[in-house]
Amino acid sequence: MPILYVIGFLIMGVVGTNILKKYLPKFPEPFILICLGIAMSFTKAFQNFELEPEFFMLLVIAPLMFVDGQRQSFAKIRSRFKLIVTLSVVLAVVTVVIVGSVTNLIEVAWTLPLAMALAAIVTPTDAVAVSSMTSSSQMPEGVNQALELESLFNDATGLVILDLALTVLGNQSLSVADGIGRFMFVAVGGIAVGLFLGWLIVLLRVRLSLNINIDHPEYSVIPVSLLTPFVVYLVAEHLGMSGILAVVATGIIHNWESNRLRLSATQVQISQRVIWDTISNILNSVVFLILGITLPTVARSIVKMVPGELLGLVGLAMIIYISMLLVRYFWALWEHEGSAVQLLGAKDVQQHYFYSKIFAISGIHGTMTLAMAFSLPQVINGQAFPFRDQVILVATMVILISMLVSAIVLPRLLPAKVENYSSDALEVVRGKMVDYAILQMHDQIPDHAVREALSQQLQSQKGWGTVDRDQLTQDYQNGMLEIKDFISDFIHSPDVLQKYSRLTILLFEKFVDRIQVEKLPKHHQFWWFKKIKQRLKHTRRKIRWDVQLQRDPKQRQKMMEMRQLRQQWQEVSSHEETRQLKLQMQQEVTDLTNEVIDASDQKLDQMLKERLQAKHGDNQYIDVMRQNLDRYFQKMQRNFKSDVQINSDLFIQAFQYEMTYVRQLVQNDIIPQALAAELYDEINQAQSLQIQQLNDTNVAESTPLTVIEASN
Repeated sequence: MPILYVIGFLIMGVVGTNILKKYLPKFPEPFILICLGIAMSFTKAFQNFELEPEFFMLLVIAPLMFVDGQRQSFAKIRSRFKLIVTLSVVLAVVTVVIVGSVTNLIEVAWTLPLAMALAAIVTPTDAVAVSSMTSSSQMPEGVNQALELESLFNDATGLVILDLALTVLGNQSLSVADGIGRFMFVAVGGIAVGLFLGWLIVLLRVRLSLNINIDHPEYSVIPVSLLTPFVVYLVAEHLGMSGILAVVATGIIHNWESNRLRLSATQVQISQRVIWDTISNILNSVVFLILGITLPTVARSIVKMVPGELLGLVGLAMIIYISMLLVRYFWALWEHEGSAVQLLGAKDVQQHYFYSKIFAISGIHGTMTLAMAFSLPQVINGQAFPFRDQVILVATMVILISMLVSAIVLPRLLPAKVENYSSDALEVVRGKMVDYAILQMHDQIPDHAVREALSQQLQSQKGWGTVDRDQLTQDYQNGMLEIKDFISDFIHSPDVLQKYSRLTILLFEKFVDRIQVEKLPKHHQFWWFKKIKQRLKHTRRKIRWDVQLQRDPKQRQKMMEMRQLRQQWQEVSSHEETRQLKLQMQQEVTDLTNEVIDASDQKLDQMLKERLQAKHGDNQYIDVMRQNLDRYFQKMQRNFKSDVQINSDLFIQAFQYEMTYVRQLVQNDIIPQALAAELYDEINQAQSLQIQQLNDTNVAESTPLTVIEASN
């Protein structure tokens, strides 16, 4: 049960951060997560929390590295293999040697293997943290690629060097040759295991995906995909090799699988891509939450230290960070002879200096460093691990210093990110796209109920975004006044007056007068509250109507005329004749209502068309008017059609109209390709979801669904 509380709190922290970052746009997301993690550390579920490295490596780091590996292609790895080795291995080893030597010179009480262990812990970088810190800045593409390739394998380099340092600390003899041999066994062996297991798993998944005899292959392929990083990591670690490198290698193999399948097994590929993107985003947030949760544990060890020792360790953390900063800067600077373009993509010397500075400052250290620090054993060689709390404190300080420096400096050095389009522009074009499809479909669907049901389904693509409620209310009021005047003119037109009795016209006019235009309707979640409010509204409306009759001579005259006509029925007709007249009037009201509905639909379509021609995208008030009028006319007819069947052909055709509209905007250079790609993706997803829902409904009702082939 406690593990459920832990998972629940972590997910709540991720959700809370997604809400808070909307209100704190200039505050880096990792710091929000760390602050929430610190707050969560005071809950009962996280009291005396200490990071379990094996748990963290298996359940968090392994899937993240698997996803990172899937984003790298064989072609990219092959073309940049030398650069990867340079950054992930050579630069990491050089950093460990220099930082370890500096640490050993400052902390004379520490042995060289212990100093090297600390250097191995603080060496790995975190590309995810860099992306979070620079979300609003334009990171140079070459620098960004170098950071991604560096962080892809340097975690494993740090882990292997840490293992070698701990071996020496345990009084086990280890020569240079043995160290190099062990390094090659762990690193190269891990990659080999990952490639072999990845190849086997990919063969299995490809066969399952393409096997036509298996119904719903995603039910088999996706579970295999979810288990892959854990199985590969455990097997590699059991063999004494690097599980991290094995998982990365397996991820690269799975990138090949996507290219192999291409347009085959699209349902499987889309489903697992969405699942892994979601898992990756959640775990990336969990990493910083755990960092915040572990900080109080580190703080408790600080309390036990004397002030002089604490200041010395803080100074050591500063020196270590500066040492790594200089190593990274001069390393990138030194790579200018013939390889500047390959490393950072610089075009001239001055730009190379600037890119080298950005590369150095972007060497942020994350939770991987903290996990390695907490992986230090409590006891080594039968004795307490020397200076374990001090090492953990220094590693934590290096993490925080690197994050603070990058958060402050990078946004000032880098230009602000220029988006191809804004979220407001996307919302406006999306609204126009949906309105265009609705207008096209209205011309082809004679049945009002089907037409409105389809319109409401398509309207759900819009969402409400950041709608100005006051402006929407004002537009709604003006629109409803216009449509009421239109209906009034329609029912008093010569054609209508010739077809229907005077009493029917007066009665219908009374119904029209009751249409509310003062404010937008509010939809309540609790039906009983809505029912009470409707009853109160009906009572107020009746009182207001009676008062209006007393004040308005015209309305009072109409009411008197209605009463006189009804009285004439009762005086001159028998009971049976009166009943027949009432049935006739009810039929006339129904027929007139249907005519008004068709006329109102045409009027609303005309209003929408005029706004689209005027290039207005804020047409939500017309959608609300359409829904409320439809609901009101249903009440008049006592015809509540809650379940209207819509042929799947209509959805496919509507989505094709949306595609056509977006394509026209692109061809006329009205919107950029990036915005169009976003809308194409939304349309495809909506189309897939709608067909799947219709398919599920038809299967449940044992009704075959027409298979439709459509091309975009």
